Amino acid sequence: RGIAAERFCVRNSGVTAVVEGVGDHGCEYMTGGLVVILGLTGRNFAAGMSGGIAYVYDIDGSFKPKVNPESVELLPLEIAEDVQIVKKLLADFIEKTGSKVAKELLDNWAASQAKFVKVFPYEYQKALQDMAEQQAVEQPLKAAVAIENGNGKHEPHIKDIEEAIQDVALEQKRADRVLDKTRGFVKYKRETAPYRDAADRQKDWNEVYNFPHVRKNLKVQAARCMECGVPFCQSNSTGCPLGNIIPKWNDLIFHGEWQEALRQLLQTNNFPEFTGRVCPAPCEGSCVLGISEPAVTIKNIECAIIDHAFEQGWIKAEIPEVRTGKRVAIVGSGPS
Repeated sequence: RGIAAERFCVRNSGVTAVVEGVGDHGCEYMTGGLVVILGLTGRNFAAGMSGGIAYVYDIDGSFKPKVNPESVELLPLEIAEDVQIVKKLLADFIEKTGSKVAKELLDNWAASQAKFVKVFPYEYQKALQDMAEQQAVEQPLKAAVAIENGNGKHEPHIKDIEEAIQDVALEQKRADRVLDKTRGFVKYKRETAPYRDAADRQKDWNEVYNFPHVRKNLKVQAARCMECGVPFCQSNSTGCPLGNIIPKWNDLIFHGEWQEALRQLLQTNNFPEFTGRVCPAPCEGSCVLGISEPAVTIKNIECAIIDHAFEQGWIKAEIPEVRTGKRVAIVGSGPS
């Protein structure tokens, strides 16, 4: 209830929100969700909006000039499904906030509906159209296969029972080959279980991270790297303070080139075994993929590279030829 400030619902990717007015740059870079605005908006509305839908109550006809026309189409509120969605959200809004604005709109719905504008991104329209066309093509094929084969599934002919035994190693190689690096950021989800179970961790002083599990899915996670033209993750002003060449070693890990990935990592980082564990990972915070999806697991990949290097014996102690005899005292241990 009330009017929101500027950049309301910026980068919204799935939230449903109702508000009585917004400031400048509303719904900027929005990729999903629903937004209902019951009053005036500021300038540059829907700039870069590629997904989701906004329904705006245009009180005085001033809304159209405030919209960025490059990314969205403005439509009247006429489709029955849209009308039902807006009315339901208004009713919920009244119930939860007691909004007088929403109540007045519902009480005079015939007049109110005529002033609502549907903000519909062109990219979202194209995606919906492509999905509909794909379904139209696939549906007859599925039906035909189901009739022809009885259960819609083709089984290879087996001459010997041994042919039915899966070669796990071969299957893994095939899976590696079909991993899609180009569209990995669309196809694959971020690893969500990097930690060991808390019940196990409290019994020992071992690693907090479940590294065997992380290592098992590392190629898939590396495939999520978009290899951006301007990788903010490696910028020492917006991302990694060390300037780690992150997209480079992500790609090398995807292709299984661990030793070269280590060389690239050690060019900028003297202690990846530490930063891969305790760094707050500003690189992931500035990952471009993080605009619409969870960021690439950069920190886990970095840690896996150096741990693998230690396991392979690639890391050797570099003992100085000459010692100065000077010592360093560390006073205080920091937060315990």
